[in-house]
Amino acid sequence: RTRPIIVLATESAGDSYMAAVYEHRVILNPNPRVPVTRREALIHMQKNLDIYEEQAAKAAQQGVQILVFPEDGIHGFNFTRSSISGYLETIPDPQEESWNPCTEPDKYNNTEVLQRLSCMARRNNLYLVANMPDLQPCPLKTAPSTCPPDGHWQFNTNVAFNSDGLLVARYHKYNLFFEESFDTPPKLELITFDTPFAGKFGLIICFDILFHDPTVALVKMGVRQLIFPTAWMNELPLLDSIQFHRALSLGANVTVLSSNLRKDQLRMTGKFSSIHQPVPKGTIHKGRPCDVPNGHTPVCLSVILPVSLLQLADYTR
Repeated sequence: RTRPIIVLATESAGDSYMAAVYEHRVILNPNPRVPVTRREALIHMQKNLDIYEEQAAKAAQQGVQILVFPEDGIHGFNFTRSSISGYLETIPDPQEESWNPCTEPDKYNNTEVLQRLSCMARRNNLYLVANMPDLQPCPLKTAPSTCPPDGHWQFNTNVAFNSDGLLVARYHKYNLFFEESFDTPPKLELITFDTPFAGKFGLIICFDILFHDPTVALVKMGVRQLIFPTAWMNELPLLDSIQFHRALSLGANVTVLSSNLRKDQLRMTGKFSSIHQPVPKGTIHKGRPCDVPNGHTPVCLSVILPVSLLQLADYTR
């Protein structure tokens, strides 16, 4: 039996928190460029969400306080703008309204995925970050230069829930990587959320990590913990995930919670979900593969040092 690998910091439990990232062998739509009904899309997404449920329960049993799932882990990839339509949900802005999808499921229609993620966080009493596609209406008359011809935006989106299931953050990916199903947001979003056990976390997605905005902009704001769902294809010599994510952690003095997909044919290979932290003697890192019989990779855990114990440099100069 293969067990999750636990990396422990040498500080007392009262001065640390437990974080976990999950490397997910995503179940894909075999024909992503063919439009499907909402019902068909839900049947597909529930297969991945069933795995999320199992892993969230395992994480909770080990005392995890925040759990991160990867980019595209629920719906997959390689959609067209029209073929992804059945997968879209309209995600309210938690900066404008308070909504708990688990306890208020009837407030909005077609939010089954949001409801399930919210209940997952609530049931397991942990903060949870996942990635999903978002549909937002836009004003064709007032912003014709930015609004797509079909009258709405489609965004690659991170959502974060607190341990009660409340939606606490929504971030739209700013730097797309050949993603024809999604739009670039009309303005940069610098999104953070607060936790009682570790303070502030910032949200970025995959290709964002290569750019000043939003990654360096968040660091300049004083954010020292980045949550990083990704669908990272490893490319030598400069875009190997371990070296790149670890370099950001050390260079910017930030903790990086990196959750990657597992798709060997696309070089989204094992060992590349990881947790990096710029501790004085190096980086806390969990990164080797740990396959289990059902073909999925167990949750990878680290006990994380508090920001107050790190020797932070001025990365913004």
